[in-house]
Amino acid sequence: MLWTEKICEPMVKPHKVIAHRGMSGKFPENTLLAFDAARHAGLRWLETDISLLADETLIVFHDEAQGRTVAGDKLVADANWEDFQDADAGVWKGEQFLGQKVLRLATLISWAEVHDMTLILEMKCHGNREYRSAELLASSLRKTPKANIIVSSFDIDFLRYFRTFAPHIPLASVHNFLPEDIYFLKTELAIEAVHLDSDLISASTNITVFHQQGIKIRAWTVNDPSRAYDLFDLGVDMVMSDYPEQI
Repeated sequence: MLWTEKICEPMVKPHKVIAHRGMSGKFPENTLLAFDAARHAGLRWLETDISLLADETLIVFHDEAQGRTVAGDKLVADANWEDFQDADAGVWKGEQFLGQKVLRLATLISWAEVHDMTLILEMKCHGNREYRSAELLASSLRKTPKANIIVSSFDIDFLRYFRTFAPHIPLASVHNFLPEDIYFLKTELAIEAVHLDSDLISASTNITVFHQQGIKIRAWTVNDPSRAYDLFDLGVDMVMSDYPEQI
C-alpha cells in the first residue's frame, strides 16, 4: 500500500481546511508525498513555502538554512540549485520516506494544475531580497495563468513590490500580531486575506474588523480539532493544519 493511501476518515469541513506544508504532521513537509497525501484526503487547498536561491532558482523550502529537513549547512541565500537537487527531503521524518526531493516551484505548480489544487505560496525573503524575490516570483507565475494561486508573506515590502509586478494575483499578509493599519493592507496592498497566528484570535471582534473591510481570515497553525471549530464559530474563514485530515 502506498503511504498516500493511508488516509484517515473524511473531514467534516474540508472546504475550510488548508494543508499546512502538505499533510506535514504525518509526512515530510513540502514534499510531493505530503501534497499528494493531502489531495487523497480530499483537501483542495495547500499552503507551502517558497525560497529564492543565490542562482535565482525558486524552490519549495521553508527554512533559512539547510540542516533540519535536508542535510547540509548552507544558508538558502548563499546556496544554488545544485546544493538541493540531490538532497533527501524525506529521511529526516523517517526511513520510510527516504528519497523525497526538494521541489522546484515550477514542478509544484504543474502538479497543482493537473490536480486542480489551490496553492498558497508563502514567500520567504532570505537575505533581504524582497524586490528580486517579488520580481522573479511574479515572472514565474505569469507563465502559469491557469494555476489557482494566492501569494502570501510576512514581509510587507515584498508584498508591496509583488503587487506592482502582479496586480491581478491575490495577496495575503501573514502576521504573528494583530495588524493595526488594516486600511493600508486593504488599499495599498489590496490583500484578499490576512493569515493570523491562531493564538491571536480570542473573540469575534478580532474577525469582524477584517470582514468589514472585505478581508478574509485564515488562521495558522491549528492542530487541535476542537480549537479549529471554536475558530470557525468565531468567524474564521479557514484554518491551516499539519493534521488537516483530523479536522
